[in-house]
Amino acid sequence: MEFGFFALSPQRSPEKTAPQVLSDTVAEVCLAESLGFDVAWIAEHHFSNLSLSPSPLLLAGHLAGLTRQIALGTGVVVLPLYQPMRLVEEIAYVDMLSQGRLRLGIGAGSQNHESRGLGTDVAHARERFLEVLDIIEMAFAEGRVAYQGRHFRIPETALSIRPLRAEGPPIYLAGLAEDEEVARRMAERGYIPFASAAWQPVPAVAKKRAGYEAGYRAAGCDPGTMPFAVQRLIYVTDDRAEARRAAEAARYTYRLVTSVKGASPEFDGAFIRERPMSGEDELEAILEAAMIGDAEKCAERIVADVEALGLTHLSCFMNFGGMPSAGVRRSMERFARDVRPLVERALAGRAPHRARRLGAESG
Repeated sequence: MEFGFFALSPQRSPEKTAPQVLSDTVAEVCLAESLGFDVAWIAEHHFSNLSLSPSPLLLAGHLAGLTRQIALGTGVVVLPLYQPMRLVEEIAYVDMLSQGRLRLGIGAGSQNHESRGLGTDVAHARERFLEVLDIIEMAFAEGRVAYQGRHFRIPETALSIRPLRAEGPPIYLAGLAEDEEVARRMAERGYIPFASAAWQPVPAVAKKRAGYEAGYRAAGCDPGTMPFAVQRLIYVTDDRAEARRAAEAARYTYRLVTSVKGASPEFDGAFIRERPMSGEDELEAILEAAMIGDAEKCAERIVADVEALGLTHLSCFMNFGGMPSAGVRRSMERFARDVRPLVERALAGRAPHRARRLGAESG
Protein backbone atom coordinates (compact mmCIF):
# COMPACT_ATOMS: atom_id res chain seq x y z
CA MET A 1 0.00 0.00 0.00
CA GLU A 2 1.48 3.32 -1.13
CA PHE A 3 0.55 6.85 -0.13
CA GLY A 4 0.90 9.81 -2.46
CA PHE A 5 0.53 13.56 -1.98
CA PHE A 6 -1.39 15.42 -4.69
CA ALA A 7 -0.35 19.00 -5.49
CA LEU A 8 -3.11 20.96 -7.25
CA SER A 9 -1.72 24.48 -6.63
CA PRO A 10 -5.10 26.23 -6.30
CA GLN A 11 -5.53 30.00 -6.06
CA ARG A 12 -8.78 30.98 -4.39
CA SER A 13 -8.03 34.70 -4.07
CA PRO A 14 -5.83 37.08 -6.07
CA GLU A 15 -4.51 38.27 -2.72
CA LYS A 16 -2.40 35.13 -2.74
CA THR A 17 -0.10 35.63 -5.70
CA ALA A 18 0.98 33.00 -8.20
CA PRO A 19 4.58 32.96 -6.85
CA GLN A 20 3.19 32.36 -3.35
CA VAL A 21 1.06 29.48 -4.61
CA LEU A 22 4.09 27.91 -6.28
CA SER A 23 6.25 28.45 -3.19
CA ASP A 24 3.66 26.69 -1.02
CA THR A 25 3.44 23.79 -3.47
CA VAL A 26 7.19 23.26 -3.49
CA ALA A 27 7.34 23.47 0.32
CA GLU A 28 4.51 20.97 0.69
CA VAL A 29 6.14 18.46 -1.67
CA CYS A 30 9.44 18.75 0.21
CA LEU A 31 7.52 18.22 3.46
CA ALA A 32 5.76 15.21 1.92
CA GLU A 33 9.16 13.64 1.25
CA SER A 34 10.35 14.26 4.82
CA LEU A 35 7.12 12.72 6.16
CA GLY A 36 7.58 9.53 4.14
CA PHE A 37 4.98 9.95 1.40
CA ASP A 38 5.86 7.64 -1.48
CA VAL A 39 4.86 9.83 -4.44
CA ALA A 40 4.16 13.51 -5.13
CA TRP A 41 1.54 13.88 -7.86
CA ILE A 42 1.56 17.19 -9.77
CA ALA A 43 -1.58 18.47 -11.50
CA GLU A 44 -1.99 19.90 -14.98
CA HIS A 45 -4.56 22.61 -15.64
CA HIS A 46 -4.66 25.74 -17.78
CA PHE A 47 -6.12 29.24 -17.78
CA SER A 48 -7.96 29.30 -14.45
CA ASN A 49 -7.46 29.63 -10.72
CA LEU A 50 -8.52 26.01 -10.22
CA SER A 51 -4.83 25.19 -10.55
CA LEU A 52 -1.73 27.24 -11.30
CA SER A 53 0.17 24.18 -12.51
CA PRO A 54 0.30 24.20 -16.32
CA SER A 55 3.27 21.83 -16.67
CA PRO A 56 3.65 18.87 -14.29
CA LEU A 57 6.84 17.77 -16.02
CA LEU A 58 8.41 21.20 -15.63
CA LEU A 59 7.65 21.26 -11.91
CA ALA A 60 8.79 17.64 -11.54
CA GLY A 61 12.11 18.60 -13.12
CA HIS A 62 12.48 21.43 -10.60
CA LEU A 63 11.54 19.17 -7.69
CA ALA A 64 14.01 16.55 -8.86
CA GLY A 65 16.80 18.83 -7.68
CA LEU A 66 15.14 19.56 -4.32
CA THR A 67 14.24 16.00 -3.32
CA ARG A 68 16.09 12.70 -3.15
CA GLN A 69 13.69 9.83 -2.52
CA ILE A 70 10.06 10.68 -3.21
CA ALA A 71 8.78 9.57 -6.61
CA LEU A 72 7.53 12.42 -8.80
CA GLY A 73 4.30 11.77 -10.67
CA THR A 74 2.32 13.67 -13.29
CA GLY A 75 -1.26 13.85 -12.15
CA VAL A 76 -1.89 13.92 -15.07
CA VAL A 77 -0.29 14.83 -18.38
CA VAL A 78 -3.27 15.57 -20.65
CA LEU A 79 -2.01 13.83 -23.79
CA PRO A 80 -4.28 15.47 -26.41
CA LEU A 81 -2.82 18.89 -25.55
CA TYR A 82 0.77 17.97 -26.49
CA GLN A 83 3.07 17.73 -29.49
CA PRO A 84 3.94 14.06 -28.88
CA MET A 85 7.61 14.00 -29.87
CA ARG A 86 8.45 16.93 -27.62
CA LEU A 87 6.52 15.21 -24.85
CA VAL A 88 8.48 11.98 -25.32
CA GLU A 89 11.76 13.84 -24.95
CA GLU A 90 10.59 15.76 -21.89
CA ILE A 91 9.44 12.55 -20.19
CA ALA A 92 12.87 11.01 -20.77
CA TYR A 93 14.63 14.17 -19.63
CA VAL A 94 12.73 14.45 -16.35
CA ASP A 95 13.19 10.74 -15.71
CA MET A 96 16.95 11.25 -16.02
CA LEU A 97 16.94 14.41 -13.88
CA SER A 98 15.07 12.56 -11.13
CA GLN A 99 17.30 9.48 -11.44
CA GLY A 100 14.41 7.27 -12.43
CA ARG A 101 11.84 8.58 -9.95
CA LEU A 102 9.29 9.70 -12.55
CA ARG A 103 5.83 8.15 -12.66
CA LEU A 104 3.78 9.06 -15.71
CA GLY A 105 0.12 9.72 -15.03
CA ILE A 106 -1.80 10.24 -18.28
CA GLY A 107 -5.35 11.21 -19.23
CA ALA A 108 -7.46 12.47 -22.11
CA GLY A 109 -8.83 15.59 -20.40
CA SER A 110 -12.40 16.79 -20.40
CA GLN A 111 -12.32 20.58 -20.19
CA ASN A 112 -13.34 22.44 -23.33
CA HIS A 113 -12.04 25.72 -21.84
CA GLU A 114 -8.51 24.33 -21.59
CA SER A 115 -8.58 22.58 -24.96
CA ARG A 116 -9.89 25.66 -26.73
CA GLY A 117 -7.22 27.87 -25.17
CA LEU A 118 -4.52 25.51 -26.47
CA GLY A 119 -5.98 25.35 -29.95
CA THR A 120 -7.47 21.85 -29.82
CA ASP A 121 -11.02 20.49 -29.85
CA VAL A 122 -12.14 18.39 -26.88
CA ALA A 123 -14.33 16.44 -29.32
CA HIS A 124 -11.13 14.92 -30.71
CA ALA A 125 -9.60 14.25 -27.29
CA ARG A 126 -9.97 10.46 -27.39
CA GLU A 127 -8.49 10.16 -30.89
CA ARG A 128 -5.57 12.41 -30.04
CA PHE A 129 -5.03 10.63 -26.72
CA LEU A 130 -4.72 7.27 -28.46
CA GLU A 131 -2.34 8.59 -31.11
CA VAL A 132 -0.07 10.27 -28.57
CA LEU A 133 -0.09 7.06 -26.52
CA ASP A 134 0.85 5.09 -29.67
CA ILE A 135 3.84 7.37 -30.14
CA ILE A 136 4.92 7.20 -26.50
CA GLU A 137 4.75 3.41 -26.53
CA MET A 138 6.72 3.19 -29.78
CA ALA A 139 9.34 5.61 -28.51
CA PHE A 140 9.87 3.74 -25.26
CA ALA A 141 9.92 0.30 -26.90
CA GLU A 142 12.09 1.07 -29.94
CA GLY A 143 13.96 4.31 -29.34
CA ARG A 144 12.60 5.59 -32.62
CA VAL A 145 9.26 6.73 -34.03
CA ALA A 146 7.71 6.48 -37.48
CA TYR A 147 3.99 7.19 -37.29
CA GLN A 148 1.12 8.07 -39.59
CA GLY A 149 -2.11 8.96 -37.85
CA ARG A 150 -5.03 11.28 -38.41
CA HIS A 151 -3.72 13.97 -36.06
CA PHE A 152 0.03 13.29 -35.97
CA ARG A 153 2.45 12.29 -38.70
CA ILE A 154 6.02 11.61 -37.62
CA PRO A 155 8.74 10.71 -40.13
CA GLU A 156 11.35 8.15 -39.13
CA THR A 157 13.03 9.80 -36.13
CA ALA A 158 15.60 8.29 -33.78
CA LEU A 159 15.59 9.54 -30.20
CA SER A 160 18.76 10.88 -28.61
CA ILE A 161 17.52 10.54 -25.01
CA ARG A 162 15.45 7.81 -23.40
CA PRO A 163 14.09 7.08 -19.91
CA LEU A 164 16.45 5.28 -17.56
CA ARG A 165 14.31 2.14 -17.59
CA ALA A 166 14.12 0.44 -20.94
CA GLU A 167 10.32 0.19 -20.71
CA GLY A 168 9.93 3.80 -19.59
CA PRO A 169 8.48 5.08 -16.31
CA PRO A 170 5.45 3.37 -14.75
CA ILE A 171 2.25 4.61 -16.39
CA TYR A 172 -0.96 5.42 -14.53
CA LEU A 173 -4.20 5.85 -16.49
CA ALA A 174 -6.74 8.38 -15.18
CA GLY A 175 -10.30 8.35 -16.44
CA LEU A 176 -11.61 6.42 -19.46
CA ALA A 177 -12.82 3.61 -17.16
CA GLU A 178 -15.87 3.01 -19.34
CA ASP A 179 -13.82 2.86 -22.55
CA GLU A 180 -13.26 -0.89 -22.91
CA GLU A 181 -10.69 -0.51 -25.69
CA VAL A 182 -8.55 1.78 -23.55
CA ALA A 183 -9.07 -0.37 -20.43
CA ARG A 184 -8.02 -3.49 -22.37
CA ARG A 185 -4.90 -1.72 -23.59
CA MET A 186 -4.18 -0.69 -20.00
CA ALA A 187 -4.30 -4.33 -18.91
CA GLU A 188 -2.16 -5.54 -21.80
CA ARG A 189 0.52 -2.94 -21.13
CA GLY A 190 0.46 -3.20 -17.34
CA TYR A 191 -0.68 0.38 -16.77
CA ILE A 192 -2.19 1.22 -13.38
CA PRO A 193 -5.76 2.59 -13.26
CA PHE A 194 -6.07 5.82 -11.31
CA ALA A 195 -9.53 7.04 -10.22
CA SER A 196 -10.42 10.41 -8.74
CA ALA A 197 -12.95 9.90 -5.95
CA ALA A 198 -13.08 13.07 -3.75
CA TRP A 199 -15.69 12.00 -1.15
CA GLN A 200 -17.69 9.66 -3.40
CA PRO A 201 -19.17 6.60 -1.66
CA VAL A 202 -17.48 3.25 -2.18
CA PRO A 203 -20.12 1.90 -4.63
CA ALA A 204 -19.52 4.85 -6.98
CA VAL A 205 -15.78 4.21 -6.95
CA ALA A 206 -16.40 0.48 -7.35
CA LYS A 207 -18.26 1.24 -10.57
CA LYS A 208 -15.12 2.89 -11.93
CA ARG A 209 -13.06 -0.10 -10.89
CA ALA A 210 -15.53 -2.41 -12.63
CA GLY A 211 -14.92 -0.58 -15.91
CA TYR A 212 -11.19 -1.17 -15.67
CA GLU A 213 -11.81 -4.80 -14.66
CA ALA A 214 -13.83 -5.29 -17.85
CA GLY A 215 -10.70 -4.32 -19.76
CA TYR A 216 -8.70 -6.83 -17.75
CA ARG A 217 -11.11 -9.62 -18.64
CA ALA A 218 -11.14 -8.59 -22.30
CA ALA A 219 -7.34 -8.83 -22.29
CA GLY A 220 -7.46 -12.30 -20.75
CA CYS A 221 -6.07 -11.02 -17.44
CA ASP A 222 -7.28 -11.82 -13.92
CA PRO A 223 -9.08 -8.75 -12.51
CA GLY A 224 -8.10 -9.93 -9.04
CA THR A 225 -4.49 -9.06 -9.80
CA MET A 226 -5.26 -5.51 -10.97
CA PRO A 227 -3.60 -2.71 -8.99
CA PHE A 228 -5.86 0.24 -8.27
CA ALA A 229 -4.95 3.80 -7.35
CA VAL A 230 -7.55 6.21 -5.97
CA GLN A 231 -7.33 9.88 -5.12
CA ARG A 232 -9.28 11.03 -2.06
CA LEU A 233 -9.71 14.47 -0.56
CA ILE A 234 -8.22 14.34 2.98
CA TYR A 235 -7.87 16.84 5.82
CA VAL A 236 -6.85 15.70 9.31
CA THR A 237 -7.94 17.85 12.24
CA ASP A 238 -9.53 17.44 15.67
CA ASP A 239 -11.05 20.93 15.48
CA ARG A 240 -14.70 20.83 14.39
CA ALA A 241 -14.66 24.41 13.09
CA GLU A 242 -11.54 23.75 11.02
CA ALA A 243 -13.10 20.55 9.68
CA ARG A 244 -16.17 22.51 8.61
CA ARG A 245 -13.95 25.06 6.84
CA ALA A 246 -12.28 22.16 5.03
CA ALA A 247 -15.68 20.84 3.96
CA GLU A 248 -16.55 24.30 2.61
CA ALA A 249 -13.24 24.37 0.73
CA ALA A 250 -14.04 20.93 -0.68
CA ARG A 251 -17.43 22.16 -1.89
CA TYR A 252 -15.78 25.22 -3.45
CA THR A 253 -13.36 22.97 -5.35
CA TYR A 254 -16.22 20.75 -6.51
CA ARG A 255 -18.11 23.78 -7.80
CA LEU A 256 -15.11 25.01 -9.79
CA VAL A 257 -14.34 21.59 -11.27
CA THR A 258 -17.97 21.01 -12.23
CA SER A 259 -18.29 24.49 -13.70
CA VAL A 260 -15.16 24.35 -15.82
CA LYS A 261 -16.15 20.94 -17.20
CA GLY A 262 -19.41 22.44 -18.43
CA ALA A 263 -20.07 24.06 -21.77
CA SER A 264 -19.97 27.67 -20.59
CA PRO A 265 -18.18 28.34 -17.30
CA GLU A 266 -18.32 31.92 -16.06
CA PHE A 267 -15.10 33.81 -15.35
CA ASP A 268 -13.86 37.00 -13.80
CA GLY A 269 -10.59 37.21 -15.70
CA ALA A 270 -8.98 33.84 -15.03
CA PHE A 271 -11.01 33.25 -11.84
CA ILE A 272 -13.90 30.84 -12.18
CA ARG A 273 -17.09 32.19 -10.64
CA GLU A 274 -18.25 30.00 -7.80
CA ARG A 275 -21.87 29.04 -8.15
CA PRO A 276 -23.99 26.34 -6.48
CA MET A 277 -24.45 23.18 -8.53
CA SER A 278 -27.69 21.31 -8.93
CA GLY A 279 -27.76 18.30 -6.62
CA GLU A 280 -24.60 19.21 -4.73
CA ASP A 281 -24.13 17.89 -1.20
CA GLU A 282 -24.77 20.06 1.82
CA LEU A 283 -21.78 20.93 3.99
CA GLU A 284 -22.75 18.50 6.74
CA ALA A 285 -23.07 15.69 4.19
CA ILE A 286 -19.61 16.49 2.81
CA LEU A 287 -18.18 16.61 6.32
CA GLU A 288 -19.67 13.19 7.07
CA ALA A 289 -18.70 11.54 3.77
CA ALA A 290 -15.22 12.96 3.22
CA MET A 291 -11.99 11.96 4.91
CA ILE A 292 -12.14 15.17 6.93
CA GLY A 293 -11.80 14.97 10.69
CA ASP A 294 -9.77 13.19 13.30
CA ALA A 295 -7.13 10.54 12.64
CA GLU A 296 -9.38 7.64 13.63
CA LYS A 297 -12.12 8.62 11.18
CA CYS A 298 -9.67 9.11 8.31
CA ALA A 299 -7.90 5.81 9.01
CA GLU A 300 -11.19 3.89 9.20
CA ARG A 301 -12.29 5.28 5.82
CA ILE A 302 -8.96 4.38 4.21
CA VAL A 303 -9.10 0.83 5.54
CA ALA A 304 -12.66 0.52 4.24
CA ASP A 305 -11.47 1.63 0.79
CA VAL A 306 -8.67 -0.94 0.82
CA GLU A 307 -11.01 -3.74 1.84
CA ALA A 308 -13.85 -2.88 -0.53
CA LEU A 309 -11.88 -1.68 -3.55
CA GLY A 310 -8.62 -3.62 -3.49
CA LEU A 311 -6.77 -0.33 -3.16
CA THR A 312 -3.01 -0.44 -3.72
CA HIS A 313 -2.28 3.31 -3.82
CA LEU A 314 -3.97 6.28 -2.16
CA SER A 315 -3.28 9.76 -3.52
CA CYS A 316 -4.00 12.26 -0.73
CA PHE A 317 -5.51 15.52 -2.01
CA MET A 318 -4.77 17.74 0.99
CA ASN A 319 -4.46 21.34 -0.26
CA PHE A 320 -7.77 22.36 -1.80
CA GLY A 321 -10.12 25.29 -1.96
CA GLY A 322 -7.87 27.92 -0.44
CA MET A 323 -7.15 26.23 2.88
CA PRO A 324 -4.18 28.01 4.53
CA SER A 325 -0.89 26.28 3.77
CA ALA A 326 0.02 26.20 7.46
CA GLY A 327 -3.11 24.17 8.14
CA VAL A 328 -2.38 21.91 5.19
CA ARG A 329 1.07 21.21 6.56
CA ARG A 330 -0.36 20.40 10.00
CA SER A 331 -2.81 18.03 8.34
CA MET A 332 0.03 16.36 6.43
CA GLU A 333 2.01 15.93 9.64
CA ARG A 334 -1.02 14.45 11.41
CA PHE A 335 -1.55 12.06 8.54
CA ALA A 336 2.02 10.80 8.70
CA ARG A 337 2.17 10.64 12.50
CA ASP A 338 -1.32 9.38 13.33
CA VAL A 339 -3.33 8.18 10.31
CA ARG A 340 -0.81 6.13 8.35
CA PRO A 341 0.31 4.04 11.38
CA LEU A 342 -3.34 3.25 12.20
CA VAL A 343 -3.94 2.12 8.62
CA GLU A 344 -0.79 0.04 8.49
CA ARG A 345 -1.59 -1.68 11.80
CA ALA A 346 -5.12 -2.44 10.63
CA LEU A 347 -3.84 -3.95 7.39
CA ALA A 348 -0.81 -5.75 8.84
CA GLY A 349 -0.62 -9.42 7.97
CA ARG A 350 -3.56 -9.35 5.57
CA ALA A 351 -3.25 -11.07 2.23
CA PRO A 352 -3.94 -8.94 -0.87
CA HIS A 353 -7.70 -8.46 -0.86
CA ARG A 354 -9.77 -10.05 -3.62
CA ALA A 355 -13.08 -11.42 -2.42
CA ARG A 356 -15.06 -8.42 -1.20
CA ARG A 357 -14.30 -5.85 -3.88
CA LEU A 358 -17.59 -4.36 -4.95
CA GLY A 359 -16.15 -3.66 -8.39
CA ALA A 360 -15.59 -7.37 -8.99
CA GLU A 361 -19.09 -8.19 -7.77
CA SER A 362 -20.72 -5.60 -10.02
CA GLY A 363 -18.59 -6.36 -13.06
